[in-house]
Amino acid sequence: MQVRLTHIFHNCFVLEAGPFCYVFDIPAERFRGKKVQTALRETLAGRDVIAFFSHSHLDHFAPDFREVCCSASSLKAIISDDIEEMYPGLDFGDALVVEPDEIYQFAGMEIETLMSNDLGVAFLFRTPQGLKVYNGGDLACWDWETSSQNGLDFTRAFFNTAVDKVCAYSVHVAFSNVDRRLKSLAGGPQLAQTVQAQVFVPTHALGRTQWIGGIHERLGISRHNCFEYRHAGDAQVFEIDI
Repeated sequence: MQVRLTHIFHNCFVLEAGPFCYVFDIPAERFRGKKVQTALRETLAGRDVIAFFSHSHLDHFAPDFREVCCSASSLKAIISDDIEEMYPGLDFGDALVVEPDEIYQFAGMEIETLMSNDLGVAFLFRTPQGLKVYNGGDLACWDWETSSQNGLDFTRAFFNTAVDKVCAYSVHVAFSNVDRRLKSLAGGPQLAQTVQAQVFVPTHALGRTQWIGGIHERLGISRHNCFEYRHAGDAQVFEIDI
């Protein structure tokens, strides 16, 4: 199966697979410069789009997401329940609102949610064509040096459990935070090497992407299995064995 990945900004990527475009964590307007807006509009134009939103932080959620996706032929949304609570004035009537640690059937997909150790959820889902995807949102190994030992132990144990679940799901494509402020890269290498997805996508760069080139070496995986990008709109096609 052929899939196409496009980098938009931070944790926002578009995965084109089969008849659908799956877009993740479109950020709020303050994070969307002209190049970001253009890349998103052109990538989604005329397509049937399914948008996933992991949590309500504005670098992951655009309250105006319907307008942002207006170039799409159709739009469905899957939204973490903390977003619904944070934005009671928005109409989510036609969206699937999800809670952590649940399984849903929606738009021909099976969707499993994992509780995040930041806010909201991470997603495991299977497309109608059988492609299995993990998108972590802000679930990561946030082992800051300033944390207490108890805090570090909890964070690492929580992340280990999440990695085990992702591994058991046998994902083909995995999106996970790789944060260079942490020696652990927020658990990116651990997840990449343990899960061994056919495609690993490093996320959470907040627009500072010059270090992404060659990141596969620090992740301990092959360049062939890593989507390395620099600018909004950068895209790459991968062949996936289903």
